Amino acid sequence: MPLLKGNIFESLANKVWNGKYADDVGIALIHLGAAGWVLSALAQILMLANNKDIDKKEKRFLIPQEIADGMVNVGLYYSICQIIKNIGDHMSENISYMTQKNNDFLKIMKPDSRTNLEFIKGFAETFRNYGISKVKKQRQNMSAFLDGTLNYLKGVNIPDNFTPAPDFKTAFENLAKGRNLEQQIDLVEDVQRNFNSYKNGVGVIAAVGASILACNIITPVVRNIMANYSQKRLMRRNAVLTAGEKTTLQDKDFKIKQISTLHYPLPKSNTFSAFKI
Repeated sequence: MPLLKGNIFESLANKVWNGKYADDVGIALIHLGAAGWVLSALAQILMLANNKDIDKKEKRFLIPQEIADGMVNVGLYYSICQIIKNIGDHMSENISYMTQKNNDFLKIMKPDSRTNLEFIKGFAETFRNYGISKVKKQRQNMSAFLDGTLNYLKGVNIPDNFTPAPDFKTAFENLAKGRNLEQQIDLVEDVQRNFNSYKNGVGVIAAVGASILACNIITPVVRNIMANYSQKRLMRRNAVLTAGEKTTLQDKDFKIKQISTLHYPLPKSNTFSAFKI
């Protein structure tokens, strides 16, 4: 039975990892970091809720404040990391920087004097429009280019109405020089693995750098601003409560004096007792 449970857990973990995070470790790091912030906020909220030394009136203020603080922490961390990672992915997909293997491959296929970026964007758009590539996101140009190239060589997802432009034919003729079909496929798969590894590495660096920026610089500053605001708000609230308690005590004292005046005669001055008629 324990072996069965272990197998189920392992199977579930592999399914989640292979389906979502295997090709993008950076997003896995971001999600794990956000989950850590969520658990930290929950722990703080539970501590406040179960702390018997904190007055219930204070808890009514502190717990919602801690919830808001947790939401800000998670939101800032996730948004900052995701933005920076998207920038890294965009640079990789648009070959702002690329490996030597990717550059050599583009030199083989590129049939004219267009830049590498213009070349892969044009081919990526063609592959998307005809459904040859399953990479549909417009920003993922290099991924769509490599996926479409591989599918075209394998004869996968080629529609009947596909009419490639002359430069398309020239590019694949260049790829076929001195290589049979199997060698062409092996070359593209090798370049694709190289690109995915490079993009994955850039994503990890971007995610780690963004988490350091978010956790150690931006989030603490925002938390301090919120803490100062909350402290001032709590002080004003306590001041109002204290003033209300003083007013209540004064009213009670005044009422007691009134009752005393009604039920007991006012003391007479001894001056009048000195006169005799």
